This record gives sequence, C-alpha cells and structure tokens, in this order.
Amino acid sequence: MKNLYKINKFLIITNIVLGFTIYAGLLFLIPLGIIQIMMSLIIAFNRKQLNNDTMILFRIYTVVSTGILTGIILMYFEFIPITNTLFVLGLSVSIIMAFLHLKITHLIQKL
Repeated sequence: MKNLYKINKFLIITNIVLGFTIYAGLLFLIPLGIIQIMMSLIIAFNRKQLNNDTMILFRIYTVVSTGILTGIILMYFEFIPITNTLFVLGLSVSIIMAFLHLKITHLIQKL
C-alpha cells in the first residue's frame, strides 16, 4: 500500500501537465479516476491498517465518489439531463476528489 502514493502522485502530475492542453487534461481524468477507484479497492481491503483520520477521509472519498459514479450512470441512461453547469460541476468535484485521494495515499505512506 505504500507505493500507492508514488503511483498516484505520478498520475496527478501527469494530469496537471496534460491540463495545459485542456482537452488532454480532461481526457486523462477518466483513466485517473479509474485507477484511483482501483486503488480505493486496495485501500478498502486493507482498511484495518488505517488510522482514524485517514479512515474518515477515505469514507468521505468513498461516499462522494459513489455519488459521482451514480450521477454519471444516471446521465448515461438519460435519467438526468446533461447541462453545461452540471458538467463543469462534475469536473470540478472530480479534480478535488483526485487531490483528496492523493492526500489519503500520502497519509497511508506515512503510516
């Protein structure tokens, strides 16, 4: 679990660099999110190793990420109409969540 931070840090830096060409940065958010969800599954299976503060952050990340994924699925099946405001809000929250996941993996590395 200690290597998750290094992988996550590399992916975040790559996303920031690609973000200078806005289109590539937005496209890279998709694999970044998928990889972070896989990392979250690894963390969830090893949650007994987490301290209380890290566990609270991880629970926040899990709840918000589940909400984002549910929203994406509902938009895909057209239960929720896609608007520009909703799209920008989703991107903003996704970027914030990526940095929260980086913080979580950083705390795990320190354990």
